[in-house]
Amino acid sequence: MNNENQMTLSRRRFMQVASTLAVAAGGGLPLFHFRRAQAATGNSRYPEKLGNWEDLYRQRWSWDYIAKGSHGWVNCRSACEWDLYVKDGIVVREEQTATYEASEPGVPDFNPRGCQKGACYTDVMYGPSRTTVPLKRTGKRGAGKWEKISWDQAIDEIAHKMIDIAKVHGADTHYTDLGPNFDFGATTMGRFKFLHMSGGTFADNWGEIGDLNIGATMTVGAAHIGGSSDEWFLSDFLVVWMMNPSVTQIADAHFLYEAKYNGSELVVIDPQYSATAVHADQWLPLRSATDAALGMATARHIWDSGNIDLPYVREQTDLPILVRLDTGRFLREADLLEGGRRKLLYMWDPVANKPVEAPGTLESEQNLIRLPEGFEPPIEGSFTVTLKGGEEISVAPVGSLLKENLEPWTFEKAAEVTGLSVAQIRRFAEGFANAERPMVLSSWGANRYVHSDLMNRAKLLCLSLKGAIGKKGAGYQGCGWVDLGGFGLNLQVEHEGIRGKLGMILDLMSPSDLWHMTMDIMMKRKTQEQVTRDGERKYEAEILCATNVTSMGLHHQDIVSDMDRDLKDDYPRPFSEYFDESVEKGWDKNLPRSGSPKIFFSGGSNLIRRTNNTQKFIDNIWNKMELIVDINPKFSYTALQSDYILPAAGYYEKSGIKYSVSYIPYVHYCDAAVPPLGEAKDEYEFYWLLSKRIEELAIEQDLPVFDGCGKLPTDWKTLNQRYSSHGQFGPKDAEKVSDQILADSHATAGVTVEQLKKTGIAKYTSTGDNVGPTALYNPDWKGDGVLTTMTQFTEHKDHWPTYSGRITTYIDHPWFIEARESMATHKESPKAGGDHPFQLVSCHSRWSIHSTWRDTPLLLRMQRGEPVMYVNPIEAKQLGITDHDYAELYNDYGTV
Repeated sequence: MNNENQMTLSRRRFMQVASTLAVAAGGGLPLFHFRRAQAATGNSRYPEKLGNWEDLYRQRWSWDYIAKGSHGWVNCRSACEWDLYVKDGIVVREEQTATYEASEPGVPDFNPRGCQKGACYTDVMYGPSRTTVPLKRTGKRGAGKWEKISWDQAIDEIAHKMIDIAKVHGADTHYTDLGPNFDFGATTMGRFKFLHMSGGTFADNWGEIGDLNIGATMTVGAAHIGGSSDEWFLSDFLVVWMMNPSVTQIADAHFLYEAKYNGSELVVIDPQYSATAVHADQWLPLRSATDAALGMATARHIWDSGNIDLPYVREQTDLPILVRLDTGRFLREADLLEGGRRKLLYMWDPVANKPVEAPGTLESEQNLIRLPEGFEPPIEGSFTVTLKGGEEISVAPVGSLLKENLEPWTFEKAAEVTGLSVAQIRRFAEGFANAERPMVLSSWGANRYVHSDLMNRAKLLCLSLKGAIGKKGAGYQGCGWVDLGGFGLNLQVEHEGIRGKLGMILDLMSPSDLWHMTMDIMMKRKTQEQVTRDGERKYEAEILCATNVTSMGLHHQDIVSDMDRDLKDDYPRPFSEYFDESVEKGWDKNLPRSGSPKIFFSGGSNLIRRTNNTQKFIDNIWNKMELIVDINPKFSYTALQSDYILPAAGYYEKSGIKYSVSYIPYVHYCDAAVPPLGEAKDEYEFYWLLSKRIEELAIEQDLPVFDGCGKLPTDWKTLNQRYSSHGQFGPKDAEKVSDQILADSHATAGVTVEQLKKTGIAKYTSTGDNVGPTALYNPDWKGDGVLTTMTQFTEHKDHWPTYSGRITTYIDHPWFIEARESMATHKESPKAGGDHPFQLVSCHSRWSIHSTWRDTPLLLRMQRGEPVMYVNPIEAKQLGITDHDYAELYNDYGTV
């Protein structure tokens, strides 16, 4: 037997019997864990007598019980059910299940689900980087000097420091970023509820990590849209555009290849020959960041070839909305009448030969966007209207402006910009134009370019011209979310049950607000969904204490001059002028109010590793914080730069609900299969204990009530009462809290934790409340059939959550007009970091999700096991670089 096999055997034996020697060697695990394992296996001095080799094999394949689980606190954009095999108090392995059913006849089922990361999480949970005891920093941050302390000491010291800091700087200087690793269960909810009830500041992690789809938000009013992955099978023209499902959606990728064998054409648009591209009918290796040019040429061909879905475009998009040709702004009632409404827009009536109110706009008396019978507003042309002062001006539908905007984008021009051939572009555009059900799969990586909004708007433009958005088997798949409303509800309420819900409503709305809301519903001026959506926005504006990454970076990270320099050729004014204007007009909240954050809690994340311009972040934000706590199941670079490291329970050690992406329309429960390792605690318990200690100290010191950054004050003398719903939930009640989240969510009506402990999964019973920025907007889906998104607008004719109440092609904001971005177009990426010959194109690793699996030996052995850079072989030869060489990548910001 060679050394490699000996290592494998000893490791597996070690995992089954002791499980954590490496952690103990690092100063982590108390001896009681080993004594418990020995007690479970009997008298260790007289081991059970074994017979032949068959007994060894039987012992290896025996277990005490099987728990249902998944990987809750990990940013995998899907969910998979696993059986967890427990022996002697240790999870010895995980195994895939095949319990998913087909959504409807003729469509493949979701089996099997899982990937190599999930199949070896036991190695991560019991691996050498696992945290098992509370640690306190004794040297400088980052020096790696720690002392072991008790939980009581950690909680007491953190509580004292939080109070001391809040007295000087205010409660909102407590700052927390969600990070990409979280779930929708008690542990994440507890973390958020503590922050909310203590008056801290939420950080917008969507913007910070670049996952927010700004283009989709501008176009359809929803940041993350997309139905179930089995809907891919129904498309006849699948475009994987800035996505690599074979690596990032391993459990769902089979639907692509099944669709291909079912007759669909599969197109992959990617500068790299990805693991998905090898399966494609067409691979378009365009020059990086030129995707909008390809989209514009495709949209032009759809228009010119007569493949526009005209009835859809008239009703569902803003192409009939009239624009003033003198100003570039929409024609509004305030332009035509004294005291007219600013948000009431117009279409042209070809019969009456005059502008008429566009139904479903923000201030329209017509709630729905449904057009009157026989009314066919033009999407092209030019018309004359008389303003309220008697002046005559020309107006045109958005469609006319769009056609003019598309005119230059011939196949030849797109070829010049993208580097593709004219034949490649023509074949793609003709396939898209002639498809009955075109579908675009676009991942979060598509949102990380400076001009990603223009790229994604161009994709959505092609789909809207085809009438594909909101159509079964077609549309845009950018990762939608089933709305688990119980999660948000339970982090806001102070009491359990109806009392808590009423209290939340009364905090948010005055009697006058409630009266107007009731009348809007009774008079059918608004639907119940629209009223609820308005309430969500009111909560975010008036109560939620939240900031965004742009505000945080520009106010505190000293990057304004960098932004001005890097974007100087993109906009007519310096970037800093736009930022200053947003502050002056109150669009930017500038939180925390007293300056930069002073308290930071990290969890399940690795903020410093992923932050852009890391050194400036450390120098200007991180080092100015007075208290940094990392509660995490693993050591990380962020942990090493913290003041306290607190051991969090692993994925198999705490109750959780996997976050509810729509790719897989099942709720996945994560059972606590074994107790937490060493002294680890789940996050809900930690924040319960911390809120209790803060409340005790606040009462002792008669701490005054803090002004909230929203309209509600913050009283730390009642912090634990509010956190625990006045004693309804104790520190060990994470499972009970998860059950309450399920009970308060429409999407999981009737589903309980007790049921999920037996089944692991349950089909969602609806898409939820359909009110948030990640809503699916399909009120009809009740668990049967594939899940299609956006039908609330296409079938129910509700107005879209956009300014025009429709799919947005034209943005008439002055910033967009002066930047020439009022419509989708191509813009070259700025040369951020200097004018250098190469452009970095990043991609996800197959072998890890973020840094969680980066040091896992099983997966390191399946790859090179060290950082790797892919360079075109022709250019590598010119540079004198060969395989396995070390090379340095650099720009004006630094080196890699």
